[in-house]
Amino acid sequence: MKPAYDQIIQGLSGIMAINGDERLNPLRCGFPVCDTVGGLNAAFAIMAALYHRERTGEGQCIDIALVDSIMPLMGWVAANLLIGHQQPQLLGNDNFTAAPSGTFATKDGAIKHRGQQTGAVGGGGRTSWECRSSRATLASPSGTPARRTAGPSRPLLEERLKLDTTEHWVARLNAKGVPSGAILGLEGALAQEQIAHRGSIQAVRAEGIGELKLFGLTAKFDKTPGAIESPPPRLSGHTAEILGGLGYSRDEVAQLKERGIV
Repeated sequence: MKPAYDQIIQGLSGIMAINGDERLNPLRCGFPVCDTVGGLNAAFAIMAALYHRERTGEGQCIDIALVDSIMPLMGWVAANLLIGHQQPQLLGNDNFTAAPSGTFATKDGAIKHRGQQTGAVGGGGRTSWECRSSRATLASPSGTPARRTAGPSRPLLEERLKLDTTEHWVARLNAKGVPSGAILGLEGALAQEQIAHRGSIQAVRAEGIGELKLFGLTAKFDKTPGAIESPPPRLSGHTAEILGGLGYSRDEVAQLKERGIV
């Protein structure tokens, strides 16, 4: 057994090797994705084990490893290699299955656009895309979905997109049925109306600190709704309570603290 650190697991899992583009690769994800997914995997496993215990009365040992928790999330990237023997391509912000897809500059920022497929693919058919701007319609045939990127079309698209703001293009493209969205900074993302509407962030008060803004339950239950009712515990915040539940008296807990054991 070896200690698992997120940054090391990102390297061992192949994630860093498929991230980025020819200018910057390998590239680590900007947050501890392996730690997070490992925790989610453990949570699902615990629920499954509890369900088994409820039905049979049997408990069991659960073994979770970060590296095999994260690898299945690579989905079709890994499947293309395992089944189709196709090596991953460095696409950066482009999309492997549709074009033009990726990140494009606008007058005041950038936009994320997901190209759509129209018409027949394969069997001699052709796939086309079009992007309508206020001045012109651009259309271009492409090859098979597996080989398409924004490549040659990018200068034409950005020439048009730089004529107006991100907000303008997001509204206009989505109105035409072209999936598009602004690329937000973290502060802007947290301030979205959707986040407030969903109640994704809740405020709790912590003694000696004041108000803390924390993520609440993102799954909404109509029968058993939940909410954050207390702040995260401080270091050793529940020690006395846990030891008391194990049968230690207050005096014994105090002695353990004096001796630096807890």
